[in-house]
Amino acid sequence: MHVGLRIVLDAPVDAVRDALLSPSVMVAVTKPFLVYRSRSPEGLPERWTPGVPHPITADALGVVPSGDTHVDIDLYEVDGVPVQRDNGGGVSGLFGRMTMRHRMATVDLGDGRTLLLDRLTYRMRPAVLGAALWPGMWVIWQWRALRMRQLAPSWRPSAR
Repeated sequence: MHVGLRIVLDAPVDAVRDALLSPSVMVAVTKPFLVYRSRSPEGLPERWTPGVPHPITADALGVVPSGDTHVDIDLYEVDGVPVQRDNGGGVSGLFGRMTMRHRMATVDLGDGRTLLLDRLTYRMRPAVLGAALWPGMWVIWQWRALRMRQLAPSWRPSAR
């Protein structure tokens, strides 16, 4: 199963790529549907470091435990297009029943805006659970789109 976005953000590609490496942006675009917290005593880092997994937990609507997982970012390019992939995986709870692949690609539109391609592909055990969760995942992804569009102008270098 998968959910995805193809949206235009009002920010240059470098600013969008930088924002996608920020845990605070991950939190801002999923809250209140999923509320992420670090499992590390130091808390969330300022930036995700490629190749350095970071343990997190999430609560649905801030109150229903969804389990533990980790963020493990990998950066690469496909035909010159920068891609950020999260190689993290579930450890416990619902996340422990999920195998996922999350990729975000950023395309420079040449006018100071960025096309964001955001796709989460997932499988659940049992498979029927994945189908049952899909409507909620779709709602979260639509919320992500709305929040990213709202936040993107603040990612512009002149807005900082």
